[in-house]
Amino acid sequence: MRTYEPIPIPFKQKLKEFRTRFLPVVVFLISGIAVFFLWSDKVSSPGMIGKAVAGQAEIRSPGSGILINFHHRPFERVFEGQLIGQVFPGDSLLLEARIMEARAEIDRIEQSLDVVSGEQRTRINLEELRIDLVRTRINLAETVLRKNLSEAELIRLRELRNRELIAEQEFERAETAFNLLLLQEEELTSLIAGLEDRLDELERFSGYGTRADRDPVLAAIRVQEQRIEVLRAEMAPIPVYASINGIISNVTANNGEYVTAGTPLTYIDAPAADYVVGYVRQPISVEPYQGMKVQVTTRRPGRNSFISEVIELGGQMQLIDPQLQRPGVFSESGIPVKVSLAESGEISLIPGEIVDIYFVR
Repeated sequence: MRTYEPIPIPFKQKLKEFRTRFLPVVVFLISGIAVFFLWSDKVSSPGMIGKAVAGQAEIRSPGSGILINFHHRPFERVFEGQLIGQVFPGDSLLLEARIMEARAEIDRIEQSLDVVSGEQRTRINLEELRIDLVRTRINLAETVLRKNLSEAELIRLRELRNRELIAEQEFERAETAFNLLLLQEEELTSLIAGLEDRLDELERFSGYGTRADRDPVLAAIRVQEQRIEVLRAEMAPIPVYASINGIISNVTANNGEYVTAGTPLTYIDAPAADYVVGYVRQPISVEPYQGMKVQVTTRRPGRNSFISEVIELGGQMQLIDPQLQRPGVFSESGIPVKVSLAESGEISLIPGEIVDIYFVR
């Protein structure tokens, strides 16, 4: 029987057969394996979606008045305890009325000295010197009030001048008036120091300092001195301090603006996240507990992750933050879970950053 040699199959024909019979199977298997790993590592639904949370401070006005020396703007860094502004008491009419009342009372006490003409002249000189001291303090208090008002007006005019809304002469007049009041304050302060030295010397010389508590005139003068000290304290600007280290995110008041007590002035955000807050949605398939291990994964390129634990749990279901809602869902609740960042290592989360949280079984 004649044998025939098999006809050789061209390589192109073999390659065509491989592409049609075997290659689809190989591609399907490779695609399935790739989809499995990508789904489990990149696309699988996390146990929770969380957000990095940092401290935020709302700075409010400690009193009612005119906001002065407040020149901060967003993105400016401030430090805890830093003086960021002052509130000058705005009720200047009431303060002036109380100053006038104290001045009238001192005038009445001075007129009563004429009745005691039989007393020793040294005692009268002592009382008159103390009256001069109180009257000078009243003048100083009035000068300080006018100076503070002039300073607030000068700050307002400086901003208007920088925006070319007023003439340079108007600003110079306000600046001159402020400098004159500042000089007057220095002179009155120096005069008060001199009167106090003379008064101390006269009390030591005459011995009336030990009997001041039994002298009704000196007692009345001391009452007025205390009233003046109270007025000076009330006229002093109230300081506004930063409560945390951070960056100013929003400013809600302007320098020279009248604010009431409790009015928000600015908001300060801490630059680093303190913890992560996530929400376990319904239906709850895994019930979290304190100390439960979780994996926190960022949404940055590379999907960096670290192992952490649950440190606190919410007491009841709460509405989920709108940023963490699923697409198309407007109102969804869940159990709030606080996750520690103590073991984040070199991964530094930005406050407000969205992360995925997986339960570690």
